[in-house]
Amino acid sequence: MTISDKYMGDWKELILKTGVDKLLEIIVSTDEITLGEASRQLGVKPSIVESWAGALADDKMITSSYNSDGELVFKSTKANMKVKEGKIDTLKKDVDSAITSVDKDLQEEEKTIEYSKNHIRTFERILKTDINNIQAFNKNLNVYESKKSELSQAVKKLRHEEGDLEGKIGKLETQEKKIITESDNIKKTIDTKVADVSASKQKIIELQKAKDDLKRDFEVMRRISNAIKKSHPEDVGRQIEDIEKRTSNLNTKNSLIKQKFENLGSMMNKLFH
Repeated sequence: MTISDKYMGDWKELILKTGVDKLLEIIVSTDEITLGEASRQLGVKPSIVESWAGALADDKMITSSYNSDGELVFKSTKANMKVKEGKIDTLKKDVDSAITSVDKDLQEEEKTIEYSKNHIRTFERILKTDINNIQAFNKNLNVYESKKSELSQAVKKLRHEEGDLEGKIGKLETQEKKIITESDNIKKTIDTKVADVSASKQKIIELQKAKDDLKRDFEVMRRISNAIKKSHPEDVGRQIEDIEKRTSNLNTKNSLIKQKFENLGSMMNKLFH
């Protein structure tokens, strides 16, 4: 049985006792009263008043009879007044005790209700906090999903750029191999050119030597010419023949030197162009 059921039972009993007591007071104050009038004054149905009157009659507090109009009439005798007063005092005490008990139970019920309210308020605060946390989590989750999408796009872009970079690296490696090959070829060409320059230098030395020889020959011819001027006419013919031979040799050497200079010029053009 719940507290509410207990309260309902107590109040029903209290109402019953109060109604019976009120009916008895009306009957005593009026000496006698009809069922209809008692029902009107008490504001309850005649059947209820009749049941209350039956309880009082069983306790011999009142008597009931029918008048000439056929109405049920309730009467009280003075002999029963003391018994009635004692019952009324007892009833009042019972009512006061019931009221006190009800008040106490109501206070306990109020404490229980207040405790439940506090518990509900605490639960509401916790629930509100949890809801806020869930909302914050959902917000962070949405941000995470957005960042995840951005990161996925960035990864795709990086992979694409990585593929392009690998292609460029491959091209650079090919170019590097080509450059190395060209460098080797250039080195070989330079080595060849250096060798040619070295050979040209040697030829220049040889040409310088030939030039020095020509200078000496011209100096000899100059001396011969001077000697001819001083020599006897008979010796001039011989000396002239000797000079012609030397001149022919000089022309031949001069042609060779000229050809060597032309070859050297051609070689230098090939070397530096």
